[in-house]
Amino acid sequence: MVAMNTLGCVTLSLWIGLSYSFAPTPIQRMKLHLAAQAEDDGIIQPLFDNKQPISRADLFEYSSRIIGLSLILPAAAHAKCTDIESCREEGERKIEADLKLNPIMRLSDGVNYRVLRPSTLPGPKVKDGSSIELIYSISTASGQYMYSKGFGFEKVSFGGKQQSDLGLDSMRVLVGEHNVPVGIESALIGMGKGERRRVELPPGVGFETSNWQPEPITRRGITQIEQYKRKLVGFGSQPPFPAETVWDIEVLGIRN
Repeated sequence: MVAMNTLGCVTLSLWIGLSYSFAPTPIQRMKLHLAAQAEDDGIIQPLFDNKQPISRADLFEYSSRIIGLSLILPAAAHAKCTDIESCREEGERKIEADLKLNPIMRLSDGVNYRVLRPSTLPGPKVKDGSSIELIYSISTASGQYMYSKGFGFEKVSFGGKQQSDLGLDSMRVLVGEHNVPVGIESALIGMGKGERRRVELPPGVGFETSNWQPEPITRRGITQIEQYKRKLVGFGSQPPFPAETVWDIEVLGIRN
């Protein structure tokens, strides 16, 4: 019974974070990415690839595997609660406190963003025409990882072997040239070096405004962007859906 209560609290606290927050936290998104990567690497077997009925035992076993992977990450996101109501209340209190510290900023083009880490360095701010060095991570609105550059979620060849791209890869963006979606350009304005923001990007100012740049280079990323395109235009019996994407962006350098 103790093991079940622990598993329930861990799982529920993650669900609350995904259901009530503006977007999944970096830790939550890393957990989701690790689980997906583990499936690709054969560490855990996919549960939903076949059409066989799924039992409660199957769901419990799969959840245990994913939660086991999550233990390599900090446990600060785990709520200390003993029942559904107390977990919900604790989650709501944390979200309310977080929103007071980091309010959601709403732009005229429908873009919403939050400052995850402010800039503490002196120097220029991003403006129209700025040349900037940028790293980014893109997810669906539900928190499913799509692809990234420079956040450490992908691998690059360095020193003759494949390594995490954290600190090794970035993207050069000229604000106003639509190297990234128009909505991301709007959210970049005013950022300083070292600042990180989380951006909710509506499709009207999304990928189509930058000719689907930046493009993914991994198989998983290519699959994710193709699925996103189908969702926008509709497929089969599914009507078109204006799905948003969520971007974490960080400015590494600015030249005005």
